[in-house]
Amino acid sequence: ISNADVLAESSFVALMASWKMARVGCCMRTATYQTKSCQRAWFSSSSTLPCRHLGRTGLTTPILGLGGVGLGEIYGDVKEADAVDCVMRALELGVSLIDTSPNYGNGKSEDRIGTALNSGVLGSSACSLNADDLTVVTKCGDAGPQNEGHSPFSKEGVHSSFRTSVKRLQPPSGTIDVFLLHDASHADLDEFFSPDVGGFEAFKELRADGSVGATGIGVREHDVQLRFIEHPSDLGDVMLTVNDWNLVRRYAQPVLLEAAERNGSGVLNGGPLYMGLLSGIDPQVSFRQGAVKSSLELPALIDLAQRARSWCIEHDVDFRALALHFAAGPGAPSPPISSSLVGARFASEIEELVESLLLGCVTEVEKFSTAAEEFESAFGAEIKNFNPDAHFYYDKTKIEL
Repeated sequence: ISNADVLAESSFVALMASWKMARVGCCMRTATYQTKSCQRAWFSSSSTLPCRHLGRTGLTTPILGLGGVGLGEIYGDVKEADAVDCVMRALELGVSLIDTSPNYGNGKSEDRIGTALNSGVLGSSACSLNADDLTVVTKCGDAGPQNEGHSPFSKEGVHSSFRTSVKRLQPPSGTIDVFLLHDASHADLDEFFSPDVGGFEAFKELRADGSVGATGIGVREHDVQLRFIEHPSDLGDVMLTVNDWNLVRRYAQPVLLEAAERNGSGVLNGGPLYMGLLSGIDPQVSFRQGAVKSSLELPALIDLAQRARSWCIEHDVDFRALALHFAAGPGAPSPPISSSLVGARFASEIEELVESLLLGCVTEVEKFSTAAEEFESAFGAEIKNFNPDAHFYYDKTKIEL
């Protein structure tokens, strides 16, 4: 971890010892999602994940955050009880940053996160986090009922979307920590930045009255990102990149990350496991989970991920831990990258992700630093010269979440 990191105070030596203990089964929640006093023994909830400062926002966030796409059933069905339990388990494990959007499952992700945040888990014997430790991120700018008939890029539409998200999420603090404009085009920004009536007026008002702690943008297109954070309104506190800083795709460097650092913008790294390709599961299987991915045909990308996974197996390296080492740990330029967002739908998945993160970024960091260098020797040139058209690009005009 770089010198810019705020290192966790807990003993990860003790944590590793706890991993060797027999894992106990998940504590079943009641119908109202009240946390029971029993606790999974393999991971100490008092342990804290390594954290970093989120740019100029004044927020400090763990290097691993929970992305809410899967909680909205974008990557396959998940029962409400399982989704809520996943969020609660993430909080117990110290994952205090949660990212979502009203676009994920037409509000289903926000609703489920809100249920978890108000379940009683915060401050309980199973969770060392309290409301002040949370960083809740949501978005506006997508079509849907949350806009109450207004354009999603208008002042009224942004205010309407914000009110809807607060109602769903019910953040314990009463505020949204980070509010992002989502998947905007240049034409959308033209409307958003229109004086008096554009959505940026709502951003300024929400930030000024304390309803929102920080503002920013999350979008794939680099030119849109740059235009937003460099706009004179100075609303670019945070930038969410999309599948652009991971083991096999690194387009965020240098332009986006250097611009973010110049501006003091914190970066949330979306897609460190590249939609499951780097999750440790056979990429041919993981890239077929859910309706969105099952319709995609990206054979060259899947082949690259399969060969990378095979290389890790041959070299006795945990593929997922190596991916998180690169995207969230020492491989992530910090500043400006603060947190990397991983998707999980079940408590068991977030447990495995946190375990891999700590393995690759804390307890065996030297081993994975060496492995990362060897991986670069084997694949670096190919990744650098990989055909950009063979990668996945989300286009909201063609793919409905």
